[in-house]
Amino acid sequence: MSSKEKSIQFFKEFIDIDGHQNGMFIETVSLENPVLLFLHGGPGFPQYPVIKQSGMGWEEDFTVCYLEQRGTGMSYNASTQGDITLGQLISDALIVTEYLKTKFKKEKIYLCGHSWGTFLGSIVVHRYPENYHAYIGIGQMGRHFESNKDTYEFLLETAIKKGDKKAEKDIRSVTFTEDFYKSKGYRRILGRYLNRFGGGTKKVGYSNWQSLKDLFSCRHYSWKERVNIPKGIFASYDALSEAIAKSDVSLLAPKIEVPVFIIHGVDDYSTSYREAKRFYEKLDASSKKLFSFNNCAHSPFIEDPNAFRNILQTEVLR
Repeated sequence: MSSKEKSIQFFKEFIDIDGHQNGMFIETVSLENPVLLFLHGGPGFPQYPVIKQSGMGWEEDFTVCYLEQRGTGMSYNASTQGDITLGQLISDALIVTEYLKTKFKKEKIYLCGHSWGTFLGSIVVHRYPENYHAYIGIGQMGRHFESNKDTYEFLLETAIKKGDKKAEKDIRSVTFTEDFYKSKGYRRILGRYLNRFGGGTKKVGYSNWQSLKDLFSCRHYSWKERVNIPKGIFASYDALSEAIAKSDVSLLAPKIEVPVFIIHGVDDYSTSYREAKRFYEKLDASSKKLFSFNNCAHSPFIEDPNAFRNILQTEVLR
């Protein structure tokens, strides 16, 4: 372990919300740092292990709280979690925000979401801006149907461009419709080709296997929590997929009264760049900036961590 790693203060905590234990990891090099609440994607996909593997190091700039949302990983308990709804997750995020403000003696904190976390985070900061210094949306969601239409077209066009007849035939066997979120065939081709074609988690060098390896090798999880990760992914998707598929975040969060920073990979086809840009252009915000990352897909903060940290230090914290 390096001296830098030894200097990181680490907390694994659970907060009781209506009888349900919601788990979180907190990391910082100084308790004087500003506090940032990170809302992971999925829904139901914890991202602490993947971010830590990247070595991005934002715990030097912030006290970072990685909340595992109700029904996810550490926060999965089928007997106590109740229905996983957008309204419940908004309420949970607000309660955790108040907890962090009290624990670290802050009047406001920063809110950062990735992917599905931007859907949730946009609404939270739209409704309760008084709690937050700024909002950071990475892989910002807009209209999920239109985004996935972009995804399907990307997969087909890439297969054709590569001359991959087998993939082309496989992708064409799936008809993209408004019920895409219910389609096992569509989820199959996403899982098979999105990362491989460079529109998924990272533009290069990331596989579905690597994702699972990162999750299950994280030493901070108990065995039970590891087992609960896949359970939470499936349960959260089943509970929230229809609401996500039929929503437009620009209508759910049309105005945000704090500075907004949208960070998006140009080659992102998990949440398409075109939809993120549309959200940004329609948004009424006290101030807003869009940072487009070339040669990045869905995770520019871990694909180009130096550029991301520079934005945090020179733009967000300024």
